[in-house]
Amino acid sequence: MIRKIARPMLASVYIADGADTLLNTSAHVRATENVLDKVRSILPDDWARNVPNDPELVARAMGGTKVGAGALLALGKAPRLSAGTLALVSVPTIIGRYNFWEADNDEEKSSRRNGFLTNVALLGGLAITSVDTAGKPSVAWRAKKAGQVTGDKVQSALPTKSQSQKTFDQASNWVGDKAGQAQDAVTSYVDDHKDDWKKSADQAAGVASGWLDTAIDSGKNLIDTVQSEAPKWANQAEKTGRDLLDEAQKTGKKLNKRAVKAADKAQDRADDALSKADKKTGGAAKRANRKAEKFQKEADKAVNRAVKNVKKQLN
Repeated sequence: MIRKIARPMLASVYIADGADTLLNTSAHVRATENVLDKVRSILPDDWARNVPNDPELVARAMGGTKVGAGALLALGKAPRLSAGTLALVSVPTIIGRYNFWEADNDEEKSSRRNGFLTNVALLGGLAITSVDTAGKPSVAWRAKKAGQVTGDKVQSALPTKSQSQKTFDQASNWVGDKAGQAQDAVTSYVDDHKDDWKKSADQAAGVASGWLDTAIDSGKNLIDTVQSEAPKWANQAEKTGRDLLDEAQKTGKKLNKRAVKAADKAQDRADDALSKADKKTGGAAKRANRKAEKFQKEADKAVNRAVKNVKKQLN
């Protein structure tokens, strides 16, 4: 009930002031221009250029804003927003209209001071109204409360210490029972099959022993065979070696004879070509000399090969 009465009372001051500004704009142009000049002097140059240059238009806009926001506040529609808007537009009015520090005489200074203090008091009322929640919790309180409720729900959903300990004890008992059952099953299985495992091991040992005896007998027989046949294998190897050596010597002698014969033949061809070259003249003589030189080189190679073969045969 108090809010329904106090809000229209507070809003009436700003509705009347806004209506007067709209009806008598020329009376408020000077104060508005004074405020705009001060704002330009405070702001940087880049921002100061954006400040409107028409004080009459600004005064009308301020008056219309006061009437609209004041009407909303009086009706209780968006009271916090409308109160905050009125507080913002009231600051330029206070500075431009009630600047008592610039008064020319004491009477005007006193009048402006009273107006300044009155409007500051009204500004405080608007500040209180802008944060008034009409008995409802604020957003910060509701957020904090929601966090507490969520934390309580999470905490209640979690198991308590006694429940956790009980669950841990049950799990330990279950693991212990299963481990005991597994140990008993292993022990029983071993007792039931140990005789069969022993019998299988004895059989495997018998088979391995038979294999070992057979291997020993085979090794002895192999050694005896090698010892008895070794002299025969040695004599046969010596004979085969002698035969190969004789054959190699015979083959070497044949090769030597062929090499010597080839060398003699190549030398005869070279000598014949050289004698023919001596009988010719001009270009034919040159060609014959080149041919003779070629045959001579072949003869030299054949002689060298024959000499190498003879030396190899002697070694």
